[in-house]
Amino acid sequence: MPHRLAAAILATALSTVSCISAQERQPPADWLEQCTLDRIEAVAWCGSYSVFEDRAAMSGRKIDLNVVVIAAESADPEPDPVFYFVGGPGAAATESASSAMWVLRALHPTRDIVLVDQRGTGSSNPLDCDGVVSDRTMQRFFMQFLEPDFVTGCLEKLRPSANVALYTTPIAMDDIDEIRAALGYEMINLYGGSYGTRAALVYLRRHTESVRTVALKGIAPTNMKNPLPFARAAERGLRGVFHACAVSPDCHAAFPDLEGDWRSVLAQFEAGAVQAEVHNPERGQSETVTIPRGVFMDGIRHLLYTVGRARHVPRTVHAAARGDFSIFAQLEIDQSIGFDNMLSDGMFITVTCSEDLAFIEEHEIGPASEGTYLQDYRVRRQLAACELWDVAEIPASFMDPIRVDTPALLLSGVFDTATPYEGGDWVAQFMPNGLHTVAPNQHHGYANHRCELGLIGEFITKGTTAGLDTSCIAETRRPEFVIEDAIP
Repeated sequence: MPHRLAAAILATALSTVSCISAQERQPPADWLEQCTLDRIEAVAWCGSYSVFEDRAAMSGRKIDLNVVVIAAESADPEPDPVFYFVGGPGAAATESASSAMWVLRALHPTRDIVLVDQRGTGSSNPLDCDGVVSDRTMQRFFMQFLEPDFVTGCLEKLRPSANVALYTTPIAMDDIDEIRAALGYEMINLYGGSYGTRAALVYLRRHTESVRTVALKGIAPTNMKNPLPFARAAERGLRGVFHACAVSPDCHAAFPDLEGDWRSVLAQFEAGAVQAEVHNPERGQSETVTIPRGVFMDGIRHLLYTVGRARHVPRTVHAAARGDFSIFAQLEIDQSIGFDNMLSDGMFITVTCSEDLAFIEEHEIGPASEGTYLQDYRVRRQLAACELWDVAEIPASFMDPIRVDTPALLLSGVFDTATPYEGGDWVAQFMPNGLHTVAPNQHHGYANHRCELGLIGEFITKGTTAGLDTSCIAETRRPEFVIEDAIP
């Protein structure tokens, strides 16, 4: 007991010293000043850094990029911080500060964590489409993906303040490297999730000499051609849930024939859109919404994004098979609000149209989607949207492999419906010092955080995958499915 008490006192003393040390440190650049971050108990410096919107011309409009540096706890931190890249495309890194601290918690004691709102996101001249949709009924959450009026309205709104074609990943990564240099960091480590993996990979290709390590989760390679892989990946994800439910005694007892339920759902959409009752909190009353087939199917794919959301799929399908789409409708509203709050739609359209859809050829669409429940819905909707947008011209070499010797840790889930694990396999082929792990039972989001975060921390600390014990990956399990509200 005395030893434990002494250890606790020593830990508290060290924590106090490190906090004081962090407070006494000066920010790495004079355009940063100390700031307070929501839900973050750490010393942080915030500021804006101006760049030309047109980096090629280096003239014309300038835009301010929002930068946050979360100071390492150590008085003498390692010289190579971690730059944190987020998903979307369209999410803002600084708005994910608490997530960054969670993912990189093993590294924060000795390394700064740097968050930069990529151009077009957050507080960096965001390409937001707020106000374009005037409908305040709940039906707005069930409109077809990227309706033409929404796309054209968004572009009209943005044109006075942005040339949207200049918000691609390669241009943005050159911004990031300029900020790296301005902060005085010679070498950095990269962490990226989802679209953030593409951003990190593009940075790695363009500025290889500045990268010490790169850790990626849910890999979106430059040759992904988003959303072409979605249909097959979504089919695999759904079948994975059905199988997992069938071998779970509680889930199987509640939903004994999910395959039959799914056939019933598909049959209902053969007659057209379905309807559901939802609650409108703004008006304090219920409303009837119409749900088109494509919106439902893409909504199911979104439920399969993470193991947490996938827990609701069996009961959602079971209820829908009996004509009750209210469970799905409420989940879809929650998901839509989350995406709306997180993403800058204009940034999403620019990146996907320029870097993905521009490379999709007609003959690829059928083989990628035939026989799947999603079909070619997302591909066709996004191709149509790109016809209305100011799309950047990206060279075909963008899709080439990234061949580097940089140490790389790649993490995937076998049932990922957004960034299928095959993308990680492809990237790893060209990285001799890379390691790709594929977790069983996992989707785009993980449930085995202790394993995932431990591997990331150990890898970046050591600077190599050599000797990294990945055995915990095989121990990854799904959380239990939600079975309440089962329909008898």
